[in-house]
Amino acid sequence: MTVMGVRGCISDMGQFLGKVSAIEKRSSATVQFFRADRIFGAVHLESAAEKAIRAMESGRAMSRTLGMEIMLYAAAERQTSEALRKLGIAKGMTEMALVIVGSITGEEVLKALDLERDDSVLESGGKDYSIFGISQAEIDMIGEPKIPELVLERIAISELER
Repeated sequence: MTVMGVRGCISDMGQFLGKVSAIEKRSSATVQFFRADRIFGAVHLESAAEKAIRAMESGRAMSRTLGMEIMLYAAAERQTSEALRKLGIAKGMTEMALVIVGSITGEEVLKALDLERDDSVLESGGKDYSIFGISQAEIDMIGEPKIPELVLERIAISELER
């Protein structure tokens, strides 16, 4: 599994997603993008991907594809539409997070999509934690550096609620 931050502009969603689909088919890999401004470090996506892989292998998945299952876990949601609303990419987006599961390298994906690696977009400072139901009172109690831990807690709780 590879998790990385990336930069580049999505000017045409249909074309972009078509290229991603072609990469997945050609390499038998899963390539899933997320909006980086709502990802709280690489550990956020690593945890989601590990849980999604386990769910797919055990037959407990709520989605038909590993990419969407990772999206559901990363968003701590049960509904695809809500997960996409929270973490899905959109036209004009320039900072994204990427998860790759399979034999293709991150560099190959970036080259094919004309993107650049920039892991700094995964850093958790200044991001919208409220989409995970985290209150300001919780932040005041434990401090901002602990937000990624609260996000991981929400992911774990969503797994229990399945």
